[in-house]
Amino acid sequence: MRKTNVMDNFYALSKFGKAQRRKQAARPGIKNAVVYTRVSSKEQADKNLSLESQRNAIEEYASRNSFLIAEFFGGTYESAKTDGRKEFLRMLNYVKKSKGKITHILVYILDRFSRTGGGAIQLAEDLREKYGVDIIAVTQPADTSNAGGVLQQSMQFIFSKYDNDLRRLRAIKGMSDKLAKGIWVTKVPMGYDIIWTNDVKQIVINEIGKKLRRAFQWKAGGMKNEEIILRLRALGVPMYKQQLTKIFKNPFYCGLIAHGLLDGQVIEAKHEPLISKSLFLKINEINMKSAGHGVAHKKEVDEIPLKVFVMCSECNTPFTGYEVKAKGLWYYKCRTNGCRCNKSAKEFHGMFLQLLSQYSIRPQLIDPIMAKMRLLWKEINKDAIANEAGLKKQISEVEKKMENLEEGYYVNREMSRELFDRFYSKLNQERMELAKQLSKSGETISNPEVAIGKAVELSSELATVWDSGGFRDKEKLQKLLFPEGIVFDRKIGAFRTTKVNSIFQLIASLQSIPEHEKRGQTDALHRLSPLAEREGFEPPDL
Repeated sequence: MRKTNVMDNFYALSKFGKAQRRKQAARPGIKNAVVYTRVSSKEQADKNLSLESQRNAIEEYASRNSFLIAEFFGGTYESAKTDGRKEFLRMLNYVKKSKGKITHILVYILDRFSRTGGGAIQLAEDLREKYGVDIIAVTQPADTSNAGGVLQQSMQFIFSKYDNDLRRLRAIKGMSDKLAKGIWVTKVPMGYDIIWTNDVKQIVINEIGKKLRRAFQWKAGGMKNEEIILRLRALGVPMYKQQLTKIFKNPFYCGLIAHGLLDGQVIEAKHEPLISKSLFLKINEINMKSAGHGVAHKKEVDEIPLKVFVMCSECNTPFTGYEVKAKGLWYYKCRTNGCRCNKSAKEFHGMFLQLLSQYSIRPQLIDPIMAKMRLLWKEINKDAIANEAGLKKQISEVEKKMENLEEGYYVNREMSRELFDRFYSKLNQERMELAKQLSKSGETISNPEVAIGKAVELSSELATVWDSGGFRDKEKLQKLLFPEGIVFDRKIGAFRTTKVNSIFQLIASLQSIPEHEKRGQTDALHRLSPLAEREGFEPPDL
């Protein structure tokens, strides 16, 4: 009796035993499969050479071995170097979502499935253990229900990886040989296109490249990257800061090839250079740190706000700056080796403040200069003012005709609807055209008092605004007054200006008018009129 109780307890506890982890199909005996095919080159994909033979062989195998094919995947070009392929992942997701319904994945040979070696072995194990799905290569069948078949399949995956590595090494060797001959083998940089003529590849400069050539020239002239980016965008070339920096540092544009496969060598290229080597070296010398002064490159240095803005009269290159740390002093220097144009920042800034004083209004002249500027503004814009008045008058006359037309139709019933619509439409079109012309005419400053007031206020304290401002404020003020920068003339030891903002040029000129002209003589007006742009004044904006 005691023995029976022990056995009863054993059978009662046996239900807690773990079942085999391997998942089985919902219906034992039924083999449901998905098919995955792929080709390893675009040429095969385009000509559809191996896809059809793969599918035919798999369908024949499935029919012979009683497989039901649930879905087809692949059928396109996909590299097997990684398992991140689009169709491959779609197939895996389908299998995982159909857990318990799909029993096999059928491929032509195992390297069609994966060439990742250890990754493929792990993936095959996960599919077997977690989803009950076996991989079968119809030309390399292996029974993975036993350890021997799993080992055989794993070795096939490893050999596929080994074969892939050999192919990669051969491809790299071929690329290295071509690069050593000056033939570019990868994607061409921005500004170039690849064209084929009678199976011969050519790398040619495209329209964007022609615009990038101007960017190199701007950079060599001392223009900052921010300004170059704005100009390129205005030309329809999208650009951002890091991208432009890489372009300026890429020797491909001057007809040289530098590639990781060349072990540090620089090779003369076969393609057409966009710029000369001397221009490329000049630009990259600009980007380098000034030698021997121990100062890391900094885009904005408060102590040298005139760098790049000032050009050397001898070699026409922009000044840079450096610090002599032992003395704690800053200096400006010409970028050209051998030019030996060095000036202390303190002296340079004093000279610049003296230049600003030429455009600063003396307090006792503020009222008479403002009055003179109002008169001058009216003189310069008299044609536009007269044109604006004439357009307003014409619009008023057209609107009066439209009112009379409406009254004749709606009140007096003097015409038909068809006739009313025709005349009314014509008058309305005329009014719209006049309004368009008026809007263009009104692009001149609508309130000259505000613009003149701002200009005079700023001009009265130019030196203070510049001297007390930060780097950005100083830079904005410099560009406002002298849009094209200024030149330092070593021979005379002074700054020269090439272009001055018209309104500040006018202020400087008005201050030099003799007293009898300030009292109302019109000769000064005629003498000064050409100094201002005919479009009118542009209000200063910091």
